[in-house]
Amino acid sequence: MDTMKALLERKSVRSYTGEPVTEKQQEQLLKAAYASPVSMGQYDSLVLTVVQNPKLLSLIDDTAAKRFGREKMLYGAPMLIIASVQLKGDASDNAAYSNAATVIENLNLAAVELDLGACHIWGALVAFADNDEVKEALKIDKGFTPVAGLVVGPTEDAYGDRDIPQNRIKTEILD
Repeated sequence: MDTMKALLERKSVRSYTGEPVTEKQQEQLLKAAYASPVSMGQYDSLVLTVVQNPKLLSLIDDTAAKRFGREKMLYGAPMLIIASVQLKGDASDNAAYSNAATVIENLNLAAVELDLGACHIWGALVAFADNDEVKEALKIDKGFTPVAGLVVGPTEDAYGDRDIPQNRIKTEILD
């Protein structure tokens, strides 16, 4: 994999063919997730849930539609990977959020390498984060909160060069 190429071509894909992610692609995605760094090596503070069941994907979409008045927040993708973490309610939660974000970005870059579309999902997770019934259907353990997700699937939307504006993020360089 050419890392810079993947970084520069990565984009949010919001249209999917409806075809499933293959078992081999799923294995590669999860391998990328497992390669992620996690604060203090506390891998047991993070849980991944891979949702491919159409009924469960619809349950998430329906829950999000009720909460936000927007349908298809998963864009019809055949797979959603959810990162859930243990939150303590203090500043140490920053590590948990960072761990989840790092895993999602590794998954995102792996999707580019596998020529799969992917989009970082947050809003749909907010819609069910405090809904024990939905969390139970998704087998998210008590004590864990879904904080980041990635929809993934085959797409006709091609990756290619993107214009990345210089200084799009305010940057202070201190010499």
